[in-house]
Amino acid sequence: MSVAQSVQSYLKDHGIKQAFIAEKCGWSKQKTSCIISGKSKMAADDFLAICDVIGVPYDYFNDRQEDRKEG
Repeated sequence: MSVAQSVQSYLKDHGIKQAFIAEKCGWSKQKTSCIISGKSKMAADDFLAICDVIGVPYDYFNDRQEDRKEG
């Protein structure tokens, strides 16, 4: 699972709307959708901004991916 897919799954599981991310990051809804859906490559700055908005540590999604590999 890609980081974008992990972020998308987290947002869905926690009821966080892409419009909320767009507003807090100062992005258009279209840009946010493309980043989160994986249609556009997620830049490091975009990833950090999303983590800040949703309040998770930067390594949260990396840790989740490693857990899946082990399990």
